[in-house]
Amino acid sequence: MLARNYDNYAWEEQYQLPKADEEVKVKRAPVRETNRNLLAQISVIAFVIIATYLCAVVRSGTVMSAGNELVSLKEQEMQLINKNNELRIEVEQLKGPERIISIAESQLGMSVARSNIYVQAGHVKNNKVYALAGN
Repeated sequence: MLARNYDNYAWEEQYQLPKADEEVKVKRAPVRETNRNLLAQISVIAFVIIATYLCAVVRSGTVMSAGNELVSLKEQEMQLINKNNELRIEVEQLKGPERIISIAESQLGMSVARSNIYVQAGHVKNNKVYALAGN
């Protein structure tokens, strides 16, 4: 009986050794798990930082392109304002009485009636007063 008890004791002792290793592994597992959790947290933080950086880059690119478009529109506006001023001067020249008289005399053979010329008399308070100049 003693031999059997000794064999059982030896057998249980060998069987218990792996349990002791498993217990050690179980005790080490939370440390590894903590490292994994820390690694996961660091990777999430890194992802958030990179995503924020990419959003900032895209946003600055959008602002830059909008600024360039604004500058080109301002240049176009200045060109159109200058062209408009040139056209106004041209319209005033075309509407001038000298041009109309020259066209009437050269192309239509007309002449100016000297008895129907009106001249504005000085700077009077009421600009509606005209003097009749006759020849």
